[in-house]
Amino acid sequence: MTSRKAKEKECCGDLMSLPEEMEVAVRQKGGLESLKSAVPDRKVLAAEADVFHALSDPIRLQIMHALLITDLCPCLLKEIAGLSNSKLSYHLSILEEAGLISSSSRKKWRIYMLTEKGRFWIKTPLIQPSGIG
Repeated sequence: MTSRKAKEKECCGDLMSLPEEMEVAVRQKGGLESLKSAVPDRKVLAAEADVFHALSDPIRLQIMHALLITDLCPCLLKEIAGLSNSKLSYHLSILEEAGLISSSSRKKWRIYMLTEKGRFWIKTPLIQPSGIG
């Protein structure tokens, strides 16, 4: 039985054994080593995965959209999202850990706002609403 590593080497060890269009595409991109170096490392990908995880929940997206409109205190976010204090705290902590939101103290109030990173991600729609385009 041939191991997976052996099959991969058999397939990709020699560019000449690739389908012609694949060989041409790889060569145009500078070869296999160039392709490998263009893919982000695992640490960068882990940070990206944290962002996608944070944005994978409709409640957190709702919070992000609310904060895109204006900075808000937890009591208003709680009303907008229809959450208990503990659930809001949970969702805010995930967004903060991903670097999408931050907070500051203003007198006795805690105010949440989008970070530059959060503003970028919430303004970059991944899916077009139905009926558009």
